Amino acid sequence: MVFYGVSLTLTGLLAAFFEPAASVLRNLARNTGQGPAILIPLAFLLLSFLYAFIRARSEAKKERWVAAYGWLLGSAALAVILLYLYLSRQAAS
Repeated sequence: MVFYGVSLTLTGLLAAFFEPAASVLRNLARNTGQGPAILIPLAFLLLSFLYAFIRARSEAKKERWVAAYGWLLGSAALAVILLYLYLSRQAAS
């Protein structure tokens, strides 16, 4: 049960980061004329977190808790770092 609580907390944290980032990217795309394709990397980041959740859940079913939480926390941290790098790259161009 704690595993799903941590998963929901991380999902909320990612939503708190990704929702404003998507708004900024939409405005940036509107101003530069790039279109909605600028949001595709955000979708891939969220899909990678979904894959990590499924992988972590299978590790939790095998009662390998360190691996399960490693997948969850690692993928959330990687998504936030890659989001930051993507936003800084788009803002610089």
